Amino acid sequence: MIRLEIIANNTVEEDIIEAMEHIDKGFYYSKINSVHGRGKSDPRWGDAVWPEENFIFIVFCEDDKALEFVKAINKVKERFDREGIKVFAIPFQSPIEI
Repeated sequence: MIRLEIIANNTVEEDIIEAMEHIDKGFYYSKINSVHGRGKSDPRWGDAVWPEENFIFIVFCEDDKALEFVKAINKVKERFDREGIKVFAIPFQSPIEI
């Protein structure tokens, strides 16, 4: 099991969803809106000086699906190389048997 964290500018949200739905039409995710911060691209503070904002998608999926999602997101990143799209893949094991 992998936890994917996708952080990107709001302007590419639909492109990322579309790319991921091409892999799995009914994939599940959680979304965090109005994410502010600074990485290697311009700051995203949501204010008058730096008005843009990011979002975060959190997706739990199997390893093979995670690899497909990352490849699809990297294609979006190639098209929008200045939008600060980042993907983090974190191995996940539930500490509790459910």
